Amino acid sequence: MRTTLRPATKADHDRLEEVQRLASLATGDHHKELLDNPDVFGVAEEHLPNSLVAEANGEVIGFCTVLPISSESAELDAIFVDPSAWRRGIGKLLLAEAEQRASSAGALKMWVTSGVYATSFYRSSGFQSAGMEITDFGPAERLVKELKRAEPG
Repeated sequence: MRTTLRPATKADHDRLEEVQRLASLATGDHHKELLDNPDVFGVAEEHLPNSLVAEANGEVIGFCTVLPISSESAELDAIFVDPSAWRRGIGKLLLAEAEQRASSAGALKMWVTSGVYATSFYRSSGFQSAGMEITDFGPAERLVKELKRAEPG
């Protein structure tokens, strides 16, 4: 299965929300709370220009969203992969491209707030603990990664 990356479009919106829901529920973290609060699932349409889609055989299997925080920092707002495509490197592919794009835009750091399930993924990708943050579902780890400077030209 060959995976390609491309910018998200409005036509992807419903599928992105479906991938977010499937991935969130599959982790087992806060399962009951997620089912009791379906409004937490949602991809803001204004974030689509900052979202990147992973596609295989014409089907969206994952996405990530990176939002600028400042001229030197970016927030990895979302990275979700359809559970049917887990353990195939899709998350790492999306993250690497997100980091490259953030770096090219001038970001020196990337931040993410992670649930328990994904923390080891981020740590294995070079993120370091930067404390805890209170979310709608309780405390979550805040992580940061120093980005490589983008090559000029």
